Amino acid sequence: MKKKQVQKPEAEPVAEAEQSEVPESTENNPLARKKKLFLGLSGLAVALLIGVPLALRQAHSNPQVHIEKAPGVDAKKPAEDTGPTGPLKASSWSFDYNVMLQYAHLYDQLHPFIYSLKGRHNNNGELVSSWGHTQKLERVAALRAKNPNLKIIPTIFRWENPGEKINEAIGLGGRTDIRDKHIGIIVKEVETYGYDGIDIDYEGMSCSKKEKFEEFIVKLSGELKARGKLLSVAVHPKTPIDSETVKKKKCGGLKQAIDLDFRENWRGPLTHDYTFLGKHADMVKIMAYELHPRKYRNPGPGPQAPGAWLEEIIEYAGDKIPREKLYMAIPTYGYDWGLNCKAPVKAVYYNDVVRIKGGVHKRVQPTDIGKILDTEKGAKSWRNLTKFREIHEDKIYEDPTLWYKSGGCQRVAFYMDKVAFSEKMALLQKSRIAGFSFWQLTKDNDPEIQDYLSGLRGALK
Repeated sequence: MKKKQVQKPEAEPVAEAEQSEVPESTENNPLARKKKLFLGLSGLAVALLIGVPLALRQAHSNPQVHIEKAPGVDAKKPAEDTGPTGPLKASSWSFDYNVMLQYAHLYDQLHPFIYSLKGRHNNNGELVSSWGHTQKLERVAALRAKNPNLKIIPTIFRWENPGEKINEAIGLGGRTDIRDKHIGIIVKEVETYGYDGIDIDYEGMSCSKKEKFEEFIVKLSGELKARGKLLSVAVHPKTPIDSETVKKKKCGGLKQAIDLDFRENWRGPLTHDYTFLGKHADMVKIMAYELHPRKYRNPGPGPQAPGAWLEEIIEYAGDKIPREKLYMAIPTYGYDWGLNCKAPVKAVYYNDVVRIKGGVHKRVQPTDIGKILDTEKGAKSWRNLTKFREIHEDKIYEDPTLWYKSGGCQRVAFYMDKVAFSEKMALLQKSRIAGFSFWQLTKDNDPEIQDYLSGLRGALK
């Protein structure tokens, strides 16, 4: 599969009075695209080599991945998905305005992925945007015309890495002046363009920033609520510990130690306090993906958000976050690994899999890796998977797979389709949370997913 060429949008400093129009980006890489877009926005191409996007660095502190088959559903008939106060609310992040416009009538909320922080190691409080001034006005109006009930809540994204930091924007180093300026710019954007709120996606922060991040959230939440606007926060996934004994994690710069009642003992999850954010945000969207990141190290090839892992995340979050505020963000992408070679791991969507097999392919669904390793000819040579066999023993995944050969290398692609999506929706329905979100809404998703949502909308009218 050839890599797509990235058309990088120019930076639009939000603080300026006039902004130029920005060309559309066309790449659909689920995580690297997030990084490339906003590094392009801030003019920091060098950081492409050192930044890591979204949840790619989510550490597997417990290599024992407990996964089972998710509850089955009738794939021909959409279930009446219900949250705590009615049908599950549908939301999604997206780079692609045209796709958002095409499907706006099927969603309750859309998060145009258009903002990031200005600056690299230091922040001056300003934002950059991939949409220009005129684009924001026209596109918000067009989306509302397509769906008058749609909540438009754009995202501000920053993944903290060696090249880019989240410092003064949240008041670190006593810079409450920059924090307050940052909040003022956010509020002005919301009011100027008629957004329904803002989505804060500040990821990978070191635990020393936990309290400053919370102070920022409290102040921002207050300013938005005073104007009748909503605050959404995207957070790292957490799963409960097996032990009843809760350890304390001391972190320099914090007044109080962190209760380590979850497995994911690394900087991102340590900084996102579910209980705190559940009190101050209107929506908490857990980024439930990257269980098997794009790498050949432990845990190796596998699905991004299998049902039983989602259940563990909900089990932990359901005790911390009011269910009427809780959303599970699930992936529409997967990864394609080499099994007996060190070829690059590739991001794949449904349409990528269709293209790989020339429009027709025999998918494996549900996927029983143990059975495949026992029955497939030549499977003993799949060293990138066989060494992690114990992770997959006695587990069946609702996610489909494509097993194929390319360039002399045996490969497997895990991806998302309508059947897997409906299985995950059945699980969320049972959990009675507020809703779901996608990373991401793109033209390369299985079109039957949108048909499913359309059928569900029709059934609820």
